[in-house]
Amino acid sequence: MNTPVASAARRVAFALGWALSATLALAQTAPETPAPLEEAKPSGEPIVLDKFTVTTAIGTYQQATSSMASKLPMELNDLASSLQILNATAISDRNAVTLVDVVGYVVGANQSQSNINGFTFRGFPNTGSYTQNIQFDGLQGPTLKKAATSAVNVDSMEFLKGPNGVLYGQMNPGGLLNIVTKNPMEKQQTFLKFTAGVFAGEFNSFGSKITNTFAFDNTGPVPGIKGLFYRLIVDAGSTPTSRPGNWGRNYSVYPSLTYKWSPDTSFTVKMESSQDRRRQDDGQMPIFTSAPITVTLGGVATVTAAYGENATFVTAPHDTVYNDHGDEATDDGQALSTFFRTSFGEWQFRLQSRSVWHVDDVEVLTFNNANVWSPTARYATPTSLIRRQYNHVKNGHRYNYIDTNAFRSFSTGPIKHTVILGAGGGWEFFGNKRISFGPNQALVNAITLYNPILDQLAYPTTPAGATDQATNQTALGQYISDQMVFGKFHVSAGLRHDHQVVEVINKIAATVGTTSLDAYTKQFGVVYDLTPSIATYASYSQSIKPQTNIAYDINGNTGFPPEEGEQVEAGIKFETPKKDLNVSLAAYEITRTNVVVPTGQNFAVATGEAIAGAAISRLDGEQTSTGFELEVRWQPLPNWQLQGGGAYSKARITASVRNPDSIDKDLINAPRKTANFWTRYNFPRGGLKGLGVGLGVVYVGEAWGGDPTSAVYFKMPAWTRVDGSMYYKWKGYDFSLNVQNLLDKRYVASAFSAQVLNIGEQRKLTFAVSTRF
Repeated sequence: MNTPVASAARRVAFALGWALSATLALAQTAPETPAPLEEAKPSGEPIVLDKFTVTTAIGTYQQATSSMASKLPMELNDLASSLQILNATAISDRNAVTLVDVVGYVVGANQSQSNINGFTFRGFPNTGSYTQNIQFDGLQGPTLKKAATSAVNVDSMEFLKGPNGVLYGQMNPGGLLNIVTKNPMEKQQTFLKFTAGVFAGEFNSFGSKITNTFAFDNTGPVPGIKGLFYRLIVDAGSTPTSRPGNWGRNYSVYPSLTYKWSPDTSFTVKMESSQDRRRQDDGQMPIFTSAPITVTLGGVATVTAAYGENATFVTAPHDTVYNDHGDEATDDGQALSTFFRTSFGEWQFRLQSRSVWHVDDVEVLTFNNANVWSPTARYATPTSLIRRQYNHVKNGHRYNYIDTNAFRSFSTGPIKHTVILGAGGGWEFFGNKRISFGPNQALVNAITLYNPILDQLAYPTTPAGATDQATNQTALGQYISDQMVFGKFHVSAGLRHDHQVVEVINKIAATVGTTSLDAYTKQFGVVYDLTPSIATYASYSQSIKPQTNIAYDINGNTGFPPEEGEQVEAGIKFETPKKDLNVSLAAYEITRTNVVVPTGQNFAVATGEAIAGAAISRLDGEQTSTGFELEVRWQPLPNWQLQGGGAYSKARITASVRNPDSIDKDLINAPRKTANFWTRYNFPRGGLKGLGVGLGVVYVGEAWGGDPTSAVYFKMPAWTRVDGSMYYKWKGYDFSLNVQNLLDKRYVASAFSAQVLNIGEQRKLTFAVSTRF
């Protein structure tokens, strides 16, 4: 963890950066300068309606180019992979407060938890202690890990499907999310936005709980310094969930500066400082009502009522909360990112870095542990009592990563090449300190499932089950990729080498374990232009990820071999010459090997590097996801926009040495069927001229919760959510009203664990007013 001096130095640096940007924001505007680094999105042709100024045209959801898939700016139809982008227009039209608000509109993704990495891609999870599958402007490292990320500093969200380890290194095989943050602009501009929300569902009378946010975004040239531009974004709000007694507050500051020597040479520095405080709410639990059956798990006959197609469960009313009002979770993080680009002859050179300091702290009386039920059982039944467990966990995360590359274009005969050479790596620290992992409350203080009596006792003064582990990871990777074009063919090929060393220090047991990784990943793809509007493609790609060093085998040792992923994908893409209709269809198969799974057993005594009570894990089997995705974007009129798609994904266990009975069982939180649709229409004439309406639908099919290798494995029903919006522009102000969960549907969104369910939010109305000048 950091020393007090280092911590103070960081605070001073961020304070100076914020003060500098604030001073610049209040300074006089400099004379007009050249074309902007970031163009403001066109709002359409103004139409005069009496004394009101309204706009009927709307911004497009189409983004023709991206650097995400190849680290080179390329047309999306030239990519031999699936890439979906939610740009600034798509995000703002849904009135998103956090990025969680829009993940449901990504084809092939499913939100499984409320935190930043709480989603699945193509059936594979991205959850866990690390966040390899979240990139910020191309490098990993969130400032908040358990809280949702604010949308105010986001220019676009790029979802690259499947394993893409060649350019980005370690990752889970489902895909990557790259969050593109906002840059300073050369044109003076100020943006203000205020939102106020109310819940109006079954368990909340209208106005009984209010949310609010305020955003300030100011950018432009620095007076008196040619080529220097600034941006300052401030975001603050109160964003509780609808459940009784829950509260949440968040604050973020994003100052940035860009110095532009010439059109080819610039340097940008971005800073972030974010805080999030909230009442910890673990969610609800499945209460099993089915008759006991006997199933075979790992060759052992096991009696359970919570396994299989016939396992039925209920929940307490969705306004039932099991956490005390004093249970609290906090997130604090700061980041510093730099970006330098220039040219040397025909070579373009780029260097970027990202450093993050993050701490999260949770103190709670939780039921997210199977040993809390009374009488003792693996799961809850209608008569169970809960002896909640005292947990106090503090995590610290440090990221220091750098990536540098150079690229140029040249020809060899009829073949045009664009070659990129790069290297990247850095150091990462993860400190996992369980200040307490117990004890359970006494039986006399147990709470009931349906009418729990909260706030009975203070937290215990004699914690139990403490652990204190630190993981240091160093990484260095080198990569090369070539984008080739000849005739109607676009061919890509890439290779990467990674060397990583992971050291885990068990401070309580005074042990040190080290593992290393040397691996190559490959990528190959081809696109063939059938016509100027239709392209077909096929590709092969790989990924690799080191195992966590807090997973121990039966001998108490770490050092499991790295997890590997590979994908084959084929598809077809269609785009009209005007780019107002885009259709893509993809079919894929992803195979994930060297999967580490829990055995369900714990060490009775300290063994090897593991302390008593640590979980025993094993290397077992293979997982495969097979499916297809359809994505459509269509703007038939300047005032009408549509976006939608659907996915079928069968993510399942395909090999298991210890639990052969689990073969062909679905992975958890991996619905086979998902779909979404969104449309916005602005009335172009008549009495409704200038009024806009939006309608969205999110469908998530049946999915499994629990663990197919344990006694708790159950199916969650499918659900559909309808969202709606209204928009109006009056003079320089934009007004909008978003209604999420318009029909107030009650549903289980996902399973956090075998004991905990995430409940879908009630109907929420969010009013927003913004202005830009």
